[in-house]
Amino acid sequence: MVETTLQQFQEAFKNRYALGRELKAAGQRVIGWVCAWIPEEVFHAGGVFPMRVLGGGTGETPQADAHLYSNNCTFVRSCLEEAFRGNWDFLDGLVACNSCDHVRRLYDSWHQYIKTDYKTALGIPCKVTPTTINFFAKDIVLLQKELEETFGVSITGEALRRSIEVYNHGRALLKQLYALRRSDFPPITGAETMEVVRASWALPREEYNDLLEKLLRELPGRKVTDEDAFRLMILGSELDDPDYIYAIEELGGIVVIDDLCCGSRNFWNQVELEDDKDPIQALARRYLERPFCPRMHPSSTRVDHLQQLARDYRIDGVIFESIKFCDSHAGTFPVIKMCFDELDLPVLNLEREYIMTGAGQMKTRVGAFFESLEGRRV
Repeated sequence: MVETTLQQFQEAFKNRYALGRELKAAGQRVIGWVCAWIPEEVFHAGGVFPMRVLGGGTGETPQADAHLYSNNCTFVRSCLEEAFRGNWDFLDGLVACNSCDHVRRLYDSWHQYIKTDYKTALGIPCKVTPTTINFFAKDIVLLQKELEETFGVSITGEALRRSIEVYNHGRALLKQLYALRRSDFPPITGAETMEVVRASWALPREEYNDLLEKLLRELPGRKVTDEDAFRLMILGSELDDPDYIYAIEELGGIVVIDDLCCGSRNFWNQVELEDDKDPIQALARRYLERPFCPRMHPSSTRVDHLQQLARDYRIDGVIFESIKFCDSHAGTFPVIKMCFDELDLPVLNLEREYIMTGAGQMKTRVGAFFESLEGRRV
């Protein structure tokens, strides 16, 4: 039963392009979005389906290489290559943001060379204050108006409130899933959890919530590891490939928590909306106050959050992965190291490419890391 449901999540993401084309053929608008700062509820409230833009394929990116500098990361290269191959040709629009220089360069190239009708980039502040929340709320209002004018839709306050309820429900369900992983014997692996999370970017949210509720009913009593498995946290750059986590877990660990934009940071906090509260303002606050990535400051806010996760999930060690040339994450490693040194937790620093390569070398280093964890136990 559980395996069948997990297979449904896996198939949904695998067939995301076909699902997007089916929605488009049925008359629905489909908008691609990049980075977890983009408020999906605004699209949903206008009857537009939001689908997260990711890379994929074989890892070869010849067309993207011709349009991006050599020091742009392989994540944005892979995303752009998928667009050049026509895999995203069903999109009616693309919404990106200034999350990092690499994503901005992806947007610039997409804007110039890919024939997507509507394209825009949101400005995301780098700190959270009443002023920056108001600034971001105004940017969301501009996005709302552009969507209404471009696609002839109406995004009312009531529709926004309904969409917020739908997405908040999905976030609450994912928090329940992650809470199950705190137990001594988690009923789901880290790789399986990623399969579940990433399906949320391919399925209509109401359908996704129903499937997630079904999974949560089936999981109690399931056991996927033994008591000797090392409890791990994984964090760092864009990571949406369950095989990467599977390669770690098959060596004798289990990823019980993550701090990834394709994981917990995408859903961890709710939109706090009261009856008399402006939904746009509530969205701006939620998206700016969600768990920080390195682009935000002060870093102490992120450190406090990571240390609390480490305590709550009783981890034995941390795996910090960064995509080559990812200046945001790779450059913050000293902060991460100091964060976990305070808890006397070891950290393994892995450099990688977006598409999984060099698995043998990675496994060798993870195996050595596990040996050091075993030594600490002794």
